[in-house]
This record gives sequence, structure tokens and C-alpha cells, in this order.
Amino acid sequence: MIPILSGNVASALGSGFDVDNSGRFNRADSAFLSRSASSTSNRRTFTFSAWIKRSRISNADATQMLFGTQTDSSNRFDIGLHNANNLVVKEKLSGTTNIDFTTSRLLRDPTAWYHIIIAIDTTQSTESNRVKIYVNGSQETSFVDSNYPDEDYDTLVNVSGRTYTVAQEGGNNYYFGGYMAEVCLIDGSQLAPTSFGEFSEDSPTIWMPKDVSGLTFGTNGFYLDFQNSAELGTDVSGNSNTFTENNLAAADQATDTPTNSFATLNPLWRSNYDNDGLFSEGNC
Repeated sequence: MIPILSGNVASALGSGFDVDNSGRFNRADSAFLSRSASSTSNRRTFTFSAWIKRSRISNADATQMLFGTQTDSSNRFDIGLHNANNLVVKEKLSGTTNIDFTTSRLLRDPTAWYHIIIAIDTTQSTESNRVKIYVNGSQETSFVDSNYPDEDYDTLVNVSGRTYTVAQEGGNNYYFGGYMAEVCLIDGSQLAPTSFGEFSEDSPTIWMPKDVSGLTFGTNGFYLDFQNSAELGTDVSGNSNTFTENNLAAADQATDTPTNSFATLNPLWRSNYDNDGLFSEGNC
């Protein structure tokens, strides 16, 4: 995997773009964001992008969701982290699994910021171009499971009346534990990683965020930068597709970001799993 520098990336590498804030999602608080789409837009072509720093690393959990929508277990679209620490992307419609990806790569470092992109375009005639998954600027090509959708398949994304969640799967206790920054949905475009990040000129193996405010977000697209502590779900894309806060407070605005990574407690460094207690609040 292409690494991202731990510590203060912006200071170390002289980045021209700083990420000021992230949202801290405490799993024990059932913290998440939610929004109901008011119109149907492009269900075939879209890109989800987010920077994440994990706090909870445990194979005892169910999947920790990053973004998705669910009516029930037979009708859902999910992007999340499996309890074995693989990245998963799945859609079920009327019980039929139409999209199903599980990366071979594991994302289990609680000290690192990861950049995740899921770029979908079911109008592509070449099957392998319909779903592209990137981590830290590099495309994932090794999968435990890989099931591509049919050409011109209509996903459950960008559907009027559906509720979409960040850091949770609707109806389930599948909450994400950690930090999220620069969370975007691009409605109508399958974008490459270079739309969201770039490799450092000084250290060309280091993947870094860049300003996304100039992107075309589309009807249901959004951009969450977490800079409004009074309303962490504020959409700054210009679309006003703001999310509702659930069990989040102003104190959950953090300055631990991909360009200013803080030292936090490491839940993997434990001498006795029965007696060391639980880590919470972003491992703070």
C-alpha cells in the first residue's frame, strides 16, 4: 500500500493544502450523520471519497460502516470495514447481491490516515471499469470477493426518499469508530484519485489531500469538511445537502487530520485484553 506519513504531513512536506478539521465518531455513542435525498439523480455513476483514521480495531465487531443506505438486509448499499479489517463494498437489491467486493488488503493501523475512494460507473462496457476501489492513491486489484454489477445497473445511491448515512448503516449497530475528514460524494462522475489527492513532490510515495472545493458535485453530491462545530454535517459543496447529526456534539470536531496527524493511544498495544479497559473518543 502507498503509505501516508505519520505525524504532521503538511509541516514535514510543505503541502499547499491543509485539512483543518475532522469529525470524531465515538462508536460507543452510536454517533453518525444521516440525510434523506429529496430527488433521484444519477444512480449509475458516482464517486465516494473519504479520509479515515481508525480508532476501533476488533474482529469482535460487525462491519464498521463509512457510507451507505439500507431499507433492510435484502436492500442496501454499503461501504465499510469488515471485522477482519478488509474494505468492503456491497449492494443487495431484493435479496440479490449485485455488487460485492472485499479487498485482500487489510486496513488495521490505528495510527494512519487512509484515503478511500469508491468510483462506480455501471455504464462502462468493460466489466472491470464499473467498480474501481482506491486506497491512498493506488487502485486495489486483489480481492477476496469480486462481483461486478451488470452494465447499466441502477444502484441504490442517489434515490429520492432514501436515507443515507455516514459512519453507520441504517437500522443496524454497524457504527464506525474513528475520525473522518474530507468526505465527498460526486454525483454523476467516476473520478480518479488525482481529483482528491496527489503525491508529494518531495516524497513521491506519500499520498496527500488536495483542495476539492472546485469539483462538480452533482445534484445529490456533498462535501463535508467538519469546520462548523455547531453542525458537523454541514455540506459545503454549494448544494446544501447537509446531514443531520446523531449523537454528535461540538466537542466531536477534531483537529486530527490527514495533514496534522496526532499521536493517540494505540488499542493494539495491550498487555491483557481482559483488564486493560476500553479505548474511546478517538483513542484520546
